[in-house]
Amino acid sequence: MKWQLTILLLFSTLFQQNINAQNHNLESLRDDYIRALKDVEVVEEVYNRFSKVENPSAKILAYRGALEAIMTKTTWNFFKKMDYLRKSEKSFAQAVKKAPESVEVRFMRMAVQYEIPSYLGFSDDIPKDRDFIVANIHRFSPQGLDDFTLKRIIAFMKKCNKFTKGQIAVFEDILAYNP
Repeated sequence: MKWQLTILLLFSTLFQQNINAQNHNLESLRDDYIRALKDVEVVEEVYNRFSKVENPSAKILAYRGALEAIMTKTTWNFFKKMDYLRKSEKSFAQAVKKAPESVEVRFMRMAVQYEIPSYLGFSDDIPKDRDFIVANIHRFSPQGLDDFTLKRIIAFMKKCNKFTKGQIAVFEDILAYNP
């Protein structure tokens, strides 16, 4: 009985350390992602950093998927661009499978797919992600997101014309409460 309790305590301690490390890693990787959004010259470096994460969380997979889509800006080769888009689609599918209830993951996938020309066939999830976001916005936690990201979220919601003014107002209220 004692050894079972010891193993249980050890496992829970290791599990908690892994969660804390992933959260810290996510914050650091998020900062790198913002850097990549602002400067296409660092996209490949940041993408490589995301690719090296072992056992990535759903959010890390979503950021990786977004970076894979951004990687299309680093090449003129159409086939490489399509390969990056396929990788992006796969990363987002894995992220949604790992965390189907994550508003952040769904929002990222929707935002990336919106930017991809629909005739390429990588925009099929937009309607269901939009519906999911609207139905679950009250569960979204902006904690850990910087002002730059929060402003980009609202700007995207206004630009994409997929949300009503009322829905955007609700989202703005939620994002304004960012402890």
